[in-house]
Amino acid sequence: MINDFYTAAYASKLENFERSIENIKGISPEAYNWVIQSEPVHWANAFFGGARYNHLTSSFGQQFYSWVSEAHELPITQMIDVLRGKMMETMYTRRVDSNQWTTKLTPSKEEMLQKETSVARSLQVFGSEGASFEVRGESAAAEVVDIENWDCTCRGWQITGLPCCHAIAVLECLGRSPYDYCSRYFTVENYRLTYAESIYPVPNVDRPVQDESALAVTVTPPPTKRPPGRPKTKQADSIDIIKRQLQCGKCKGLGHNRKTCKASLLPS
Repeated sequence: MINDFYTAAYASKLENFERSIENIKGISPEAYNWVIQSEPVHWANAFFGGARYNHLTSSFGQQFYSWVSEAHELPITQMIDVLRGKMMETMYTRRVDSNQWTTKLTPSKEEMLQKETSVARSLQVFGSEGASFEVRGESAAAEVVDIENWDCTCRGWQITGLPCCHAIAVLECLGRSPYDYCSRYFTVENYRLTYAESIYPVPNVDRPVQDESALAVTVTPPPTKRPPGRPKTKQADSIDIIKRQLQCGKCKGLGHNRKTCKASLLPS
């Protein structure tokens, strides 16, 4: 059932998708209902209207998440510096690796194109009006290829960004190169441009080097809007103040001092 689910997700045609989910229905009607309720229009190739470039995954940022998990206990400034170092290393490694490639496409896409080219050799091409051609194999149904619009009824060309075997068969009959009909994002040239820029090292993240030529930037608090009306004031809690009473140094009485003591006025 899991294999049927993956087959349904990657199926480029609607009939192939329906065939796979019918197999799921025969095994588990509950699983079939779950697949339908999950809105396949958002994840199945058969319903996807744009170019997915052969990516169908929910873990696209797995590498970044692994970096964060390694540094999540560090203070925020140190964690950011760890992520900066990881990105700097990744960009440098990919730039160095891509400089050794000699093909026009990246290695993974070059391998995919060669596989489609091998299949294309067993196909027959029948010309039609304009830029449309009919392509047939020994057992597969006929597919219609539109060279000018980069379109094939198998939908493989549109979904992956690489010419499918039917399109390659037509291109070889026309004496054209399949490389001219690949998405530009798969070329080694564009891959190198992606990682051409560098992230420079930071000597000390706590005390970065001061560049005297750089303009000073003053960081101010974010602007706040004063609410309408009179501002509310908080009344201070009442504090009981205990006053120290006066004590006379002569008669030891309370409430007066030696100068105002009435005892001194009495006859002895």
